[in-house]
Formats: sequence, C-alpha cells, structure tokens
Amino acid sequence: MVSNNRWILFGLALSLLLISHPVLAHHGFANFQMDQTSTIKGSVVDYELINPHVQITLKVEQEGGKSVEWNVEGVSLNMMVRAGFKKDSLKAGDIVSITGHPGKNGRPVLLLMKITWADGRVLSAPYE
Repeated sequence: MVSNNRWILFGLALSLLLISHPVLAHHGFANFQMDQTSTIKGSVVDYELINPHVQITLKVEQEGGKSVEWNVEGVSLNMMVRAGFKKDSLKAGDIVSITGHPGKNGRPVLLLMKITWADGRVLSAPYE
C-alpha cells in the first residue's frame, strides 16, 4: 500500500511540474523583441511600483520638437523591490535614460533592462 501511495504522489508531482510551464509562459515577453535593445532618454511622467508589472511613462522629445510618451514595463513588484527599486526611485520630472527591449508592434513600448540617471546611478531589472 505504501508503494502504491508513492507512485500516486510521484505521478501527481510530475503532472504538476509538466503543467506549470504553460502557466508561467503567460508571463513571458512575447510582445517584445528580446534580441534587440533600444535606449531612450526623457522626462519621467509617471512611475508606478505596482503589481503585476512596474510601469513607467517617459516623455521623449523627438526631432522637430514633438514629444512621444513611452510606456516602459518592468517585471513584478517583488522582483523589482529585491533589485533595489523603491516607491521614490523615480519622480515626475526626473531626466533618465532607459534601456530595454522594444515592442514588436512598433508602438512606443519598452521592456525595462536598466535606468540610468544623469548623476550616473543605475538600477537594473532583475531578469537580465
């Protein structure tokens, strides 16, 4: 009987392991060009250290004086806090350079890799 229970437990554990991969896949980065990086420089409009993903809105000036707001997405709140991000890490008006993976759709979106301030401080996203 004990041997039977072990096989049942083994089968259950294996099943959970096999189905966990697709569950994690929905948090993937399929919307981003992970083989490319871009750097943008601009003024922070908004910064939200929230779940499920940290969000930064950055106003980037283009040639001709027109500006575009970029949506920069980070990983989960927990991972970002462990990497050193705090509620007051960014403030509206801060001038920063952000490096990340651009979106596949051509829209102004970026998956955060690192933020660099003018004074040389750097915070990196923890998944890289």
